[in-house]
Amino acid sequence: MKKLLFILLITFLASCIPHIDYTPYMAGDCVDRAVKIRQDLKQGGYEVELVLGLDGEKRGHCWVKYKDKETGEWVEIKN
Repeated sequence: MKKLLFILLITFLASCIPHIDYTPYMAGDCVDRAVKIRQDLKQGGYEVELVLGLDGEKRGHCWVKYKDKETGEWVEIKN
């Protein structure tokens, strides 16, 4: 009987621990997308840079900058 109460107590206490759900934003999905875009552009022969910075809400964000072959200007792709 004591073992059963002990197991129930542990189960109850474990259920009180908050569960953190890692959403795609917290998983760094902007970085994953930027790396994929960078790889595709590099295969196309473009000069590419990854840019790390803050978005409008002052949260970390990653995007891609590539050099246009015709104009030579840097173009940003914000994903």
